[in-house]
Amino acid sequence: MEQLIVGKSLEIQLAALLDKLPSDATVSYMVTRLNEGEEATIVASSKETIVHTGASMVKTLILEYVFHLASQEQLNLNDTIALSRSPRVEGAGALMELVGNHSFSYLELCRLMMVLSDNWATNLLLQALGMENVNARAEQLGLEHFEINRMMMDVKAVKENRENYITAIDIVKLLHHIYELRHTLYGHEMWNILGRQQFRDILPFHWGEDVVFHHKTGSLDCVEHDAGILETMNGDFCFVLLMSHLCNDKAKQLGAQMGLIMKKFVEDALP
Repeated sequence: MEQLIVGKSLEIQLAALLDKLPSDATVSYMVTRLNEGEEATIVASSKETIVHTGASMVKTLILEYVFHLASQEQLNLNDTIALSRSPRVEGAGALMELVGNHSFSYLELCRLMMVLSDNWATNLLLQALGMENVNARAEQLGLEHFEINRMMMDVKAVKENRENYITAIDIVKLLHHIYELRHTLYGHEMWNILGRQQFRDILPFHWGEDVVFHHKTGSLDCVEHDAGILETMNGDFCFVLLMSHLCNDKAKQLGAQMGLIMKKFVEDALP
């Protein structure tokens, strides 16, 4: 991807914030301008190839793989999966509050996984799809350092150093891919699901509730991520922000500041 020279001033603004962080904090970001049918252009970036713990950001790949299989007629979005197929897990989401024998369609589980970041819905989908198949899809899409090696909330796997991994450049590639599909039957549904994200406490925090951001967040102890696509009068832009080894409250405050600077720059400073 080519980089806009004018974007250097955005990198300088963001560096002024990042230079104040503790030395062990790791922050990666990318801002790209999407060009319909063409390769995107980099506006600004930093440490985009550094590997981070994936947190709930990996759910975006699971979403894409479900809809890819549906588009290939290898999966019916209306087919159902019983909750009993995978053990109950806590954390984000709504399914853990249910009592009784319930089944949900692939489409419903995708919506819960993305909009509410439901961990049980994610594990049900991973179990049905096969972790190895999801990782094979990442390879097909050219996501070089994107790996899913454990289920959500799997404490035993974490202790065994089995973790999920992402990079900013891989998230950019994945979001660009979904963006290009947004006018297709299945791509349109993915696009709408991303636009209904309920967690808005990082990049879009200062934008106002009326600004639609097609995105996904991810959070673990000392990890906060946010990435998505913003449509503006000056074009469509992808923002990716991955923050590791930084206390969560401070990371969210930083992300909100960076999101405000990024949005103002792409709307006002770019030709």
